[in-house]
Amino acid sequence: MDNFNTPKVVALGFFDGVHLGHQAILGTAAGLAAEKGMESAAITFERHPRSLVRGRAPQLITTAARRQALMLAQGVGRVIALPFDEKTADTAPEDFARTLMETFGAVQVVCGESYRFGKNAAGTPDLLREIGLAVHICPKVQDEHGATISSTAVRGLIREGEMAQACLYLGRPFALEGEVIHGQQMGRRLGFPTLNLAPADDIVLPRRGVYSGAVRLESGQTFPALTNVGTRPTFSSADIVSVESHIPGFRGDLYGTGVAVQLLRFLRPERAFETPEALRAQIAEDFREALGREIL
Repeated sequence: MDNFNTPKVVALGFFDGVHLGHQAILGTAAGLAAEKGMESAAITFERHPRSLVRGRAPQLITTAARRQALMLAQGVGRVIALPFDEKTADTAPEDFARTLMETFGAVQVVCGESYRFGKNAAGTPDLLREIGLAVHICPKVQDEHGATISSTAVRGLIREGEMAQACLYLGRPFALEGEVIHGQQMGRRLGFPTLNLAPADDIVLPRRGVYSGAVRLESGQTFPALTNVGTRPTFSSADIVSVESHIPGFRGDLYGTGVAVQLLRFLRPERAFETPEALRAQIAEDFREALGREIL
């Protein structure tokens, strides 16, 4: 791979979720680079700037690895993830802009209307122009009702269990990703064996309850599934959230492998049942609603 300072069109942002607004910025950078016969890149940070500036970052929509893969899928040639530490936070906006040019070869940059950078977030697109960069500002992307599509809006939809709208804003299903771990075998005892994930602390969790959706395996195979996000109150009083998915008819050992649990539609809130049998009957009903067929 060539040197960092090869002339480039650069997309700027943190890009959490890589939603439709982010996709417009990344796609524009890739398109402009192709027109000019230059390379394209996205310059982002390894961690959310608020984690240092405000002491606490928002919960994220995507893992770092998935975020990078999604960004590359929009056509940019590479993703450059910079560390965000105290030195970075204290960098004057003018110095950061010059670094874009001198270290990373930025000739033209693409960003959103609200993009800010440098110490105290004082840097603006106008400053980038003053330094000598060509700047293309992408307008906000809005939904059919005129609401702006943003990472904050996506997080809110996920927390409310509004998966259809969240998926629309993301341009793909929302998914929780991780390694399959051993659970307490409660689902197996009920006749619905599940694969279990321990959600990462920094990833936004949806409203507790039952969802219809799918599970994508490392192989790329995708299967319809029913997923419970919650604390299993029928069996435990501990407030420990787990993600448990049942794939009808699936046979195989997935322990230790990575999966993506896609949540497409909220079916019902999680609640405690008086008996395991009552829970089993409700799960069967959940599958009838989710898949339109009986699975027992």
